Amino acid sequence: MDVVLDGEAPLSADDSLSFPLLKLIVEARNEHGMRQQDWARYRKYCTTKTQRIRSTLQLTHIDAASHKQTKPKRSHKRTKRLTPEQQSAAAKGQGHTFVRRTIALEQVTDTRPMELLLFEAEHCWSAAEELWAQQTEETRAVLRRRSLGRARRAVHYAEQLVALSNALPALDTPSRAQCLAYQGLVRSAQQFIQGRWEATLRVAAVTRQLLTCLAECSSSSREEALASSFLDGLDAQIRFAAYSLGDTDDTDTTVQRIATPSACEETLPGFEAVTTALRTTHTSAPTAPLELPWRQTTIPVPTVELHDVVTRVRAEEQGLQRSVQASASSSAARASSSSKTRARLTHAERNAKRRGNSHAGAQRLHDGRANHSEMDPFDRALSALTDAESVARTLVEENAEALAKTHSARYEAAGLTLRRAHEWLTYRLMCVRVARNVRLLADVQARAEKREARALSLADERSCRTARRPTTTTTTSTPSPKKPQPGSRAKRPRSTPKRFVRPPGRSGTRRVAKQRRTAQTQRADEAVRAQQERRRLRLVPGLAKLLDTMDSSLLAMGGLEMVEAEPDVSNLLEAKRFYYCAVLLEHLAHAFAQYHLPAEALVLLQRADLYIRQASQSLELAEGADDEDAQFVPYLLGDDKAILSTQTQRIQQLRLHVLKDMDVTPASSQAPTSIQSTKSGQTLYYHALHHVSFDPVDVEHAVTQARTMVPTSTDSTWVDEDDEEAMDDAEEDARLDVDAQPMEEDTPAMPIASAPPTDGPFDPMNALEEEEERENEAKKSRGWLRGWFK
Repeated sequence: MDVVLDGEAPLSADDSLSFPLLKLIVEARNEHGMRQQDWARYRKYCTTKTQRIRSTLQLTHIDAASHKQTKPKRSHKRTKRLTPEQQSAAAKGQGHTFVRRTIALEQVTDTRPMELLLFEAEHCWSAAEELWAQQTEETRAVLRRRSLGRARRAVHYAEQLVALSNALPALDTPSRAQCLAYQGLVRSAQQFIQGRWEATLRVAAVTRQLLTCLAECSSSSREEALASSFLDGLDAQIRFAAYSLGDTDDTDTTVQRIATPSACEETLPGFEAVTTALRTTHTSAPTAPLELPWRQTTIPVPTVELHDVVTRVRAEEQGLQRSVQASASSSAARASSSSKTRARLTHAERNAKRRGNSHAGAQRLHDGRANHSEMDPFDRALSALTDAESVARTLVEENAEALAKTHSARYEAAGLTLRRAHEWLTYRLMCVRVARNVRLLADVQARAEKREARALSLADERSCRTARRPTTTTTTSTPSPKKPQPGSRAKRPRSTPKRFVRPPGRSGTRRVAKQRRTAQTQRADEAVRAQQERRRLRLVPGLAKLLDTMDSSLLAMGGLEMVEAEPDVSNLLEAKRFYYCAVLLEHLAHAFAQYHLPAEALVLLQRADLYIRQASQSLELAEGADDEDAQFVPYLLGDDKAILSTQTQRIQQLRLHVLKDMDVTPASSQAPTSIQSTKSGQTLYYHALHHVSFDPVDVEHAVTQARTMVPTSTDSTWVDEDDEEAMDDAEEDARLDVDAQPMEEDTPAMPIASAPPTDGPFDPMNALEEEEERENEAKKSRGWLRGWFK
C-alpha cells in the first residue's frame, strides 16, 4: 500500500486532528500478548485490526466490480475446513483478483488511514520478531532473510506514516512528533537485528532525545509516562551497541556525544522543526506531573498503567471524603433535631430521596446510597486501591525480572520508584481498610445499643403494665336517708369521734404479697440481665473478627520499608495497634466472664493492661505524625489524647467486676464450661490464643496480681453498699461472742499458708534458692507469740 501525496488535503490548519500513536501502541501491546512477549498472538491481532480498518475504508485488495457477490447455499452437512492453498485454488476463476490500493491525500478526513499504516507496520514488525525467535541451526539462513524482509517492510510503513502526518496541516505537533519517534523506534530495531551497531547507536540515541523532549513537553502526566515507557528498550539497545563497539561510557554520556543537532536532523529529517514546535507549545501549557505525597517528599508516577489506577484511586478517595463529611453533618443534624417531630414524606418524596434526586417537593439532602445495588463509598475506594496495588505489584515483579536479565541504572531507578509507589498504595489500602472496620465497629455497637434500649423499654413496660393499667372505680351512691318512722326520734350527729378504733388485720397477707412482688421483680430483673448478657455475647465474635483484621492491617502497615524509615509514623501505628488489641481483649474478657471463666478473663485483662502501657510508651515517641494520625480513629495525637487512660479505667473496672463475681460465686456452684462446645466459643478461644496463653501457672499469677492491684478485692467476700451497716453489726456481734468464749490451750493452730509469689509465675530454676530461704526463716528466733502457738 502506497500513499499518494499529490493533491490538496481536505482539512485545513484551522481544524483540529490528533493521533495518539504511543497510546494506541501501548494499549494494543499490553492487551494482546506483549506482556508475555507472545509475538504470534500480537501478529494475529494486528492482522484482524488491519482487515477491519481496510473494510471500513473500503481499501481491501478485492475488486468489488468483478467479484460476484453470491449468497452461499445453506447446507446442514458439516463442511471441511480448507487450507490456505486450497482456498486460493478454489478462488481462482471467481473474480478474486489482487488490486493494489493507495491512500490519497484528498480522501483523508480522519486518523483511520494513519491507524491502518501504523498497524500494518506493527504487523510486519511482529512477524519479523516471530521469525527471528524461531531460528535454529538448520533454518537460521532462511528465517533470518525472511525476518529482515518483514522488518524492512515495517520501516517502509513507518516512513509512509511520517510522510502522511507531515502532509496533513490539521494534525497537531505532538502527533507529528510521536509518528517521527515511532519511525526511529522501528529503524533502530531493524539495525539492531542486522547487527549494525554504529547505525543502531546513532538512530537509538536520536530517538531517545526525541522521546525525552516529548516527555518533558507533555500536556499531562499520563502522556509523559507514555513517552517514558519506550525509553527502557532504547537504553538496552544503546548499552548493547556501545558494548559491542567497546564504548565504556554511561548511557547519558553516549547519547549526548552522538545525538548532536546535525546528527539528529540527518537521521530523522524534521527533528529540529518538531522539537522547536513542541517547546513553543509547552511554554503556554505547562504540565502538571502526578505525584504521590508522603511526609515531606513526593513519589513520582513512572508508568502509564500506574497513572491510570492512581487517578482512579484519587477520585474514589475524594468521593469517600465527601461521603464521610456528609454523613457526619447529617448525623449532627439528626442529633440536634432529635427532639423535633419527624416530617412525614409523601410517596413521591420518599422515592426521590431513595434515588438521590432533587425532587421539587423534597428539598432534603440524601447522604446514603442511591439504591441497594450501588456500592458503598468505602467499598469503591477499597476496590480502586486493591486494583492499583495489584498493578503496582505486577510492575515491580516485571521490573525485577528485567533487572535480573540486564543490569541497568534506569531499571534500578525505576524499580526504586515502583517499589515506593507500591508501598504507598499498600499503606493507603490498609488505612482505608482500618477506617472501614472502625466504621463497621461503631455501627454494630450503635445498633446493639439501640436494640438494648428498645429491649429495656419493653421490659419496663411489661413490669409496669399493671401499674399503668386504668382501674375501674365503682361509684357508690350514698344511700338516701330513711324516712323517720312515726313515734321515733331522729339521731343526733356525733360531735366527738369514737374512742375505740379497730386495729388492722395481722394475718400477714400484705407482707406475703409484698415479698411475692419483690421476688417476682427480682426474677424479672435477673432474666433481663441474662438476656442482656446473651445479646452482648452474640456480638463478641463479630467484633473480635473486625478488631483482629484491624490488628493485621496495622501490623502490615508497620512492616513497610517506607514506614520503618519514619520512626514517628512507626511508633504511632504501634500505639494504635496496641490500643485496638486492648479493646479486643476487653471484649474477649467480657465473654469469658459470661462463660464462667473468671481466671481466664483476668489473664486477658492483664494482657490488655500491658497493651495500654505499651501504647503509651510508643505514643511518647510519635510526635510529628499528625497527618498520619488523622487517617483513622483514635486520634491519639489530637482530640483523643485521654482515650488510653479511659481504657485503663475500663479495664480496671472490669477486673474489679470479675473478681467480685469470682469471690461471691463459689467454685463449686459455677456451671461447667461450655465455651469450646459452640462455634462462637471456639472463635473466642481462637482470637484469645493469639495474644495470651492459658497456662495454669499464668492463670494463677494473673489472679494473684489482680488481687494485689485491686485494693478492694483483698477481703474474702464482697459487700454491697446497701449491706454495709448490716455487715458491721454482724462483725461486732461476732467479736463480742469471741471475747466471751474462753481460749482452749490444746486447740492446734491452723497452719499458715505461704502466700503465692507476686513477682511472676513459678520458675523451677529458683527452687533451690526458695528452699534455702525457708531454712533461714526456720533458724531465725521466734517471738513470744509464735512460740506460744508452737
